[in-house]
Amino acid sequence: MTPSSALTLESARGIGQLQFQIPNTPVASRHAREWLTGPLRASHPVIADDVLLCLSEAVANAHRHTTSSVIRVDSLIIEASVLVRVHDDRPGVLPVPADPRADAEHGRGLTLIDACSDAWGVIPLGGPRATGKTVWFVVLTRGSEAV
Repeated sequence: MTPSSALTLESARGIGQLQFQIPNTPVASRHAREWLTGPLRASHPVIADDVLLCLSEAVANAHRHTTSSVIRVDSLIIEASVLVRVHDDRPGVLPVPADPRADAEHGRGLTLIDACSDAWGVIPLGGPRATGKTVWFVVLTRGSEAV
């Protein structure tokens, strides 16, 4: 399976919705970053690095902690903010930021998302019989107060 995407953007401003599916492989984070880099650099260059770091961490967590065959990502890019949602098919315990040891090689993903985004959370999918979850985050453009 190859990555696939849907694009609905006002091309002049890079504002709009983007959807992307990527096979759950070790390179999923890289492919997700490559997919969103162009639109972000065009529309929100000041916050692009924060958004891309959060995206990379969320996709890496979906890869590392789920058996989803596909990781789905969607984003909403508007003038005031960028919202990104990463969907997987692993229900159960919802992730929380860890307090990793200073020398730990893993365990910092949600802590980085918490530090680099203006808001984030986890939503179980599928109602009482959860079928997966969505990790979402929002990064506001500098000077914005609302999403």
